[in-house]
Amino acid sequence: MWTSDPAQTPGNLTCPFCGLACDDLSVAPGPADAGLVLVNGCQTARGAFAGAMAAGPGTALIKGQPVSLEAALAHAAGLLAAARAPLFGGLVTDVNGMRAVLELADRCGALLDHVGADALFRNLLVLQDGGWMTATLTEVRNRADLILILGREVPHRFPRLCERVLLPPEALFSPPGERRLVLLGPAEPGPLPAEFAAANPTLIPVALADLAGVGALLRGLIAGRPVRADAIPGVAGAQLKQLAGWLCGARYAVVTWAAGELAFPHAELTVQAFVELVRDLNRTTRAAALPLAGTLGDLTANQVCTWQTGYPLRSGRQQGRSCYEPLLYRHQDLLAQGQSDLLLWVQALPAANPAATPAAKCPTIVLGYPGLACGRVPEVFIPVGLPGIDHPGHWYRTDAVCPLPLGQVRDLGLASVAGVIGKLSERLGATAE
Repeated sequence: MWTSDPAQTPGNLTCPFCGLACDDLSVAPGPADAGLVLVNGCQTARGAFAGAMAAGPGTALIKGQPVSLEAALAHAAGLLAAARAPLFGGLVTDVNGMRAVLELADRCGALLDHVGADALFRNLLVLQDGGWMTATLTEVRNRADLILILGREVPHRFPRLCERVLLPPEALFSPPGERRLVLLGPAEPGPLPAEFAAANPTLIPVALADLAGVGALLRGLIAGRPVRADAIPGVAGAQLKQLAGWLCGARYAVVTWAAGELAFPHAELTVQAFVELVRDLNRTTRAAALPLAGTLGDLTANQVCTWQTGYPLRSGRQQGRSCYEPLLYRHQDLLAQGQSDLLLWVQALPAANPAATPAAKCPTIVLGYPGLACGRVPEVFIPVGLPGIDHPGHWYRTDAVCPLPLGQVRDLGLASVAGVIGKLSERLGATAE
């Protein structure tokens, strides 16, 4: 049973602040009047936890003015009842929160899009088009002997990836000390994290926009076709030939990337090139992809949406039926074009690089963690608890194999997203009757 007593807090808490969902975190009482502190975990987790613990419980607001929770719920329910084309965005919540969002969307006829859906769909469109061969974190930890990392932000977006997966203290089938790391990405002046630098990785400078072309060249080299390995300016052909040889000789090669870093037009073609590279390698050896995602609950929201409705995100309920339009239902475009008359924004966790909620022209209801910055004063703001801190729940990590349990370390009386949306649904039901 979870408890808010710090003396009895579990020692294996799951971190909700990145897609790795590390499940070995623990907290302890801090110095006098400092509350609880995280005694392990990465710098990202420690900073996010400290910020969350420093914030108070917040207060409900209507047009920026403090009101009771009941008044805010009543006003929000009235806005939802009057809306004809509502958009539910953000969707940064846990499994139960997303289930509640879907139930409310079904009642209101709303469209759904996650704040991180642009990155999510760089992977999802490739999966839908032709499938892919991926590995779990445990498989990579125990079997990989060659790891090809696309881009340069993976070590920063997933700080404990090296420690827990790529170069762990021990592994079952592949000695971590004998693994080869290759970074294929921009030549940035900043140093690599110490764990990566200690592994002496091979750095092959490639602009992000050229990665798809490099993937095609590697496929040609692996297949033994006549290929101009130096066809891409600035990319050393000799290094690509060497990398192709390493990939063919590996017993278990892994290609990994963070889709959030691939923020350029048609980035899904880059993902597709390396997914097909993995497929080619499996003709003669073993290889797998490890797409890294899950931050801000994008995978959690998508998993719940898919099993509940049969469709992934960027879908909704329109005219009494489910609809899925990954290109048309992008929340940024819907808001810019004025195609929604109400925005319900759900964000129960802070982002690594905090950004304000969208400054929508239509009325906005925000269910946010205390301290969330709003791009424009919303019609209604209702503070909600942080999953894993204020209430227990479940969360999907980056390999999406299973939901991990989130614990609770304090009790400020904040309701969960599921709890608040449940109350909104009750009021909408009463209004309909």
